[in-house]
Amino acid sequence: MSLDPITLATITSAVTLFGTKVLEGLGGEAAKTAWDRVTKVFGWQETPNAADLARATAEHLQANPQHAASVVQLLQQQGGNVGMLVGHIEAERVLVAHTIHTVNM
Repeated sequence: MSLDPITLATITSAVTLFGTKVLEGLGGEAAKTAWDRVTKVFGWQETPNAADLARATAEHLQANPQHAASVVQLLQQQGGNVGMLVGHIEAERVLVAHTIHTVNM
């Protein structure tokens, strides 16, 4: 199963906000280190530019929902607006299902 739309949007917003701040040079060394960890979770060799960051994040999380818990944990450690965005997400309960069959009765 993929991430529910609200969780996906929230994590995408937090990653985009955090990444944009780091790309603009507004974060310190700790923020840069945390951003490097986020990009490693995503497997990005290069960080998407700020204009493409939200789309790239959402696409990655839709294709790899199992990465959500790791990213949320990293973002929760950042505090401020980014930490508040993901503060109540419990992504460790994400399930991945490749096929779902439903029966309508």
